Amino acid sequence: MQNKAEQVIDLIESGNFDKSLLEDVGCCEHPLPLYKLSLCNMILLDTDGWRSEILPIVEQNRQNCRLLLDYWRTRWNYPVDVPMDFESYQYECAHCKDRDMEDLLDGDLDTLKAMGYDEDEVEFCYAVLTYKADLIQKHLGLRTNPDVYISALHAPGEKVSWEEEGYNALDDCYSFCWDDFYCYDLWRHWSSSHVEQVRVGDVLDLLQVAAYCDLEGKLEKLEIERSR
Repeated sequence: MQNKAEQVIDLIESGNFDKSLLEDVGCCEHPLPLYKLSLCNMILLDTDGWRSEILPIVEQNRQNCRLLLDYWRTRWNYPVDVPMDFESYQYECAHCKDRDMEDLLDGDLDTLKAMGYDEDEVEFCYAVLTYKADLIQKHLGLRTNPDVYISALHAPGEKVSWEEEGYNALDDCYSFCWDDFYCYDLWRHWSSSHVEQVRVGDVLDLLQVAAYCDLEGKLEKLEIERSR
């Protein structure tokens, strides 16, 4: 939407659209109001480190997304200043859906503990992969280390190519966000000069990418605090 913000506002003001979308776009277990798509886009747009050649498009989208957020606030009184509640959509946000710990980490918790892995670090890694919001919050509060590669295929500290042989909560947040941002072709909705059809899959991809971008920031902040 933020790519065509003025057209979106004009369309909404005209009333010539399905007004139920304002309260629920209809693709999640819990209602997902339309304005929350702007919150998700803004989480991504507010990040730094964009390549110089695409920064003009990013900045244009930032301006348009801010215009939409201001519209949602002033015209509809939506709480756009409240952080996005990803916990309400944790199943849709999860990158590794319906997979248990043994499937992902090649062993269950008891096996990994017996090998010498820290229980909290294992649980935190699994929570990030499957976006278990309560466990994520628990380990943020405990200041559990997210920067650990974990797999029952190898002992803790063993010299292996971890990028191919295990999961790391901090690294995987980055991968699930930015690799998937381009892989899912979400960039198309920012860069196209035309009105693009938005599919259900696009909305779900946006939720997931924004959730992991938001979580990546929290894990990076945790790492800074842990290093002090």
